[in-house]
Amino acid sequence: MLTQFKNSLITIGITLASGLTSVAISTPAYSITLVDLSTFTSIGDVSSNNTVIKSGSLNTVDTGGGTGSLEQFLGINANNFATAIPENQRGSAIKSTLNNINAGDVFSFNWNFTSGDTDQAFVTINNVIQTLTGNSSYSYTFASSGSYNIGIGVVDTVDATGVSTLTLSNAQIQGVPWETDTLPVLGSTVLFGIGVWAKRKFNRHSNNF
Repeated sequence: MLTQFKNSLITIGITLASGLTSVAISTPAYSITLVDLSTFTSIGDVSSNNTVIKSGSLNTVDTGGGTGSLEQFLGINANNFATAIPENQRGSAIKSTLNNINAGDVFSFNWNFTSGDTDQAFVTINNVIQTLTGNSSYSYTFASSGSYNIGIGVVDTVDATGVSTLTLSNAQIQGVPWETDTLPVLGSTVLFGIGVWAKRKFNRHSNNF
């Protein structure tokens, strides 16, 4: 019975000295901040707490860079917008400024776009215009820390007919991962020491018999 008891404690010691240490070591953690689109400012035909953006309706606004234009609202250059989306006509958009961004943070959202003709959905980050194509999710990794002006919208191209709808959901910012190893490593180090101590103690104890 004593042998079984010692073997059990030795097994615990070995487990504490090795297995738990490897399990407890550093696991990346991510902070997720939900982005409330209802707090964004809107222009044109926008509804449902800024999650539905339309083009091709009477409520859209002109492009071209003049007073009250879509470009002025978004704070982007009209020539850059025309290069990214040629023959743009009228559209709608939402915008906001994201503060306290860290390099490596990721802004993302899900989207669904139903187009009545050749309309185009897009995202603007500062003065960079990106068209939404190819899938139903968007993500952007910030290269440096700071504040960023974010815009999301839809614009008619060629003509101003045919209603298109961009629907948004699950907007969020995923923070830069950090290592959660400080406390686990400290705990595993203590457990390691206890395991080694227990193993040595019972080794010496068994040699006395």
